Amino acid sequence: MLRLLVSLLFFTGVAGASDARDLVFTNVNVVSMEKEEVLPQRDVLIHHGIIRSIEAHVSKGRWPAGTNVVDGSGKYLLPGLADMHVHMGFGDEEQLKLYVVNGVTTVLNLSGTPKLLEWKARIAAGELLGPTFYTTGPIIDGDPPTNNTHVVVRNRGEAEREVDAQVRLGYDFIKPYSGLSREGYEGIVDAAWRNKIRLVGHVAWSVGVQGTIDANQDAIAHMEELYRYFVDRHRKPPPDTQPDPAKIPVLARELADHHTWVITTLSANDNILKQATNLSALLESPDMQFIPKFYLDEFRKDDPYTNRGSDWVLQNKIMVPFLFKIAAGLKAASVTMMAGTDATNPMQVPGISLHDELAELVEAGLSPYDALVTSTRNPAVFLGRSGETGTVAPGKIADLVLLEANPLEQITNTRKIAGVMIRGQWLDAAELGRMKRELVEHFAREEKDPGN
Repeated sequence: MLRLLVSLLFFTGVAGASDARDLVFTNVNVVSMEKEEVLPQRDVLIHHGIIRSIEAHVSKGRWPAGTNVVDGSGKYLLPGLADMHVHMGFGDEEQLKLYVVNGVTTVLNLSGTPKLLEWKARIAAGELLGPTFYTTGPIIDGDPPTNNTHVVVRNRGEAEREVDAQVRLGYDFIKPYSGLSREGYEGIVDAAWRNKIRLVGHVAWSVGVQGTIDANQDAIAHMEELYRYFVDRHRKPPPDTQPDPAKIPVLARELADHHTWVITTLSANDNILKQATNLSALLESPDMQFIPKFYLDEFRKDDPYTNRGSDWVLQNKIMVPFLFKIAAGLKAASVTMMAGTDATNPMQVPGISLHDELAELVEAGLSPYDALVTSTRNPAVFLGRSGETGTVAPGKIADLVLLEANPLEQITNTRKIAGVMIRGQWLDAAELGRMKRELVEHFAREEKDPGN
């Protein structure tokens, strides 16, 4: 009873948010994402958080008593977006709102903790405003680990026991990492298969890209991880080593044949290169107001990229544009990709960076529609929720974004957000503006959370 009361207080206490049971978007253009189309001038009725009907617009339509009517004239309604590679590095749970105000209604966190399982439960119960939340368990690494926050496994037995433990705790996926031994990685694969849980992670240095594909790892967490198929930087080749583009179709066929999913994170690598070559310009971006002060202060004291040296910069100047070529090759081979940003790694701002990612996928050669597929339909399929979300259709959960302009004509139009509906809760432009102002104020004073 207490949880229900808290939930009701939360939903009815948000100024500018609809508390009506029914809402209708009238005369709106629907970007269904079921195929490349715009359904013009539709009335979309939402009832109890579910899309109930999509009909041709009727002037002065009659709606159930108490229905909240949102005029969609000249606007475009599309599914809520998904960021399939995030981290919760910005301290407390307020960071979740950054996704919501930017139209991101689903996230996959790739470094889990017990606290994040609590956040996931609170979101699902309606006690916490945030995107629908999925998470791997803690990152599983070898000895020595590449980061001291990772779980170390030294052999097959330890690897299998760690997977078993994470499954019991209720994590959604398992994340293998770079420093695993071959034996440790094989133990993770076997235990995941036995527990019927999927693997989303890096390419272990001991296994390589082909070995990871052959092991049927479900998803590779970065486009950058695929670069090792062309140039294995872990083996320290000459910094001016050039990748062979003729190998892209070969790799793409392997990924497609094994049904291996790829999370893109193009914007993360592009952003890292910008940090290494022109950090001052990046820090002057207005997006920095959405980064907690403690995080920025730590970054300025110990910037991880500006002191890497000229060889490292040269390697990245070669790699980053080649990752765009890989993305184009994967699309040509029908490899299933999902948009991810690696937020909150520097300086990937939650929510905002997803729009950067979509723009970079278009720069890589995808159409705006194909880029949007990586952040709508494809994540829904991967998460086993294509019957519930990922498209705008009757019966789907009302995770929706209302835009001022057509994203199929120009992908940057995804940034022109007129409102967000998350699980049927409507947040209009005024409410989104208020939330952003409060987030700026919060991040200016937030202190680091030692437990996260």
